[in-house]
Amino acid sequence: MDITSSNICVSISSTNFLECEQAMLTAKMAELRLDLMQLHVTQIEKLLQQKIPTVVTCREGKYNRSERLELLRLAIQNGASYVDIEVEAEESYRKSLIEIAQKHRCKAIISYHNFDCTPSHSELRNIISSCHSMGAAVVKLITAAQSAQDSARILSLYETEKNLVAFAMGEAGKITRLACLYLGAPFTYASMGAGKEAAAGQMTAESMKEIVRIMS
Repeated sequence: MDITSSNICVSISSTNFLECEQAMLTAKMAELRLDLMQLHVTQIEKLLQQKIPTVVTCREGKYNRSERLELLRLAIQNGASYVDIEVEAEESYRKSLIEIAQKHRCKAIISYHNFDCTPSHSELRNIISSCHSMGAAVVKLITAAQSAQDSARILSLYETEKNLVAFAMGEAGKITRLACLYLGAPFTYASMGAGKEAAAGQMTAESMKEIVRIMS
């Protein structure tokens, strides 16, 4: 697999629409963190007009269930490539989104996040299996790494798994954000720029692109 900037998904989370628009213009792939942005319907539609592969995500917190569902439905109908659904989401919510996604050729990502640790290899395999049974086209599995062993464990999943985006957060897991691309991940995530990281250890898109360029 040839690794390029097209495999780097820029996580866009700014509340400034012009910043979001500029990031979309320069990205080859993007994630719209709708739960962190403050966008009107017309602004979401405008961002999706860029026609680059786009992941849409709306985590719990800012919006209630029906608001999240409506925002994601809107994004899917306007051309989003992937919709990210949390593994712990209630079944009716998940099934509604997958049904909408299938009608618009949008792939479902079922995502698991563990902000405390990296579970055992068998636990991670079981989580992946559960995500597929829920209808995942792609499984996103993100854990917290406290050691190099944690990072090695998360990367070892690529030996047997496909359609997987798995890496670890934190300084100990930083290398996994890039290494996962060379082991089979279809894409990885990067921040818009310094100070705009969505998670601990997230690299900027520009720094990640430069490393990929050097290694190619």
